[in-house]
Amino acid sequence: MKSFLLQEFSRLILPLALLLGLALLLKGHDAPGGGFVGGLSFAVAGILGFTAYGVRRFHAAMAVEPERVALLGGLLLIASLAAPLLLGDPGLTHRHGAIEFGPIAWKWHTTLVFEIGVVMTIGGALSAAALWLWETPLRTEEDD
Repeated sequence: MKSFLLQEFSRLILPLALLLGLALLLKGHDAPGGGFVGGLSFAVAGILGFTAYGVRRFHAAMAVEPERVALLGGLLLIASLAAPLLLGDPGLTHRHGAIEFGPIAWKWHTTLVFEIGVVMTIGGALSAAALWLWETPLRTEEDD
């Protein structure tokens, strides 16, 4: 069942939810918790998308299936654990620094790679689970 009102509201909310997720991700590499909450925001955007516009349109708009996004995020998490081990450091050791462009300085952290993995894993897994629940028909006692 598609709702005109839900589609119109989601047209406004979807970009804001995606921007919020991106902002939380970029802030999260500098403060704890941003990747997880950013992943939740991306999952809410995905769930709102297929709820408002339908599963077919959701699949057509997505370049990659949510399950694959979650898998790639998990692989990125493993890579962020293994990379320091290859350099002889303890796992999950992070580096940081700053790149200056005149008066503007950009702080970089290898933690951002870890946070991107968290966002992809949480957002992809929750979207895939919600999509699976949405597509699974309900069973009643009469079916048994």
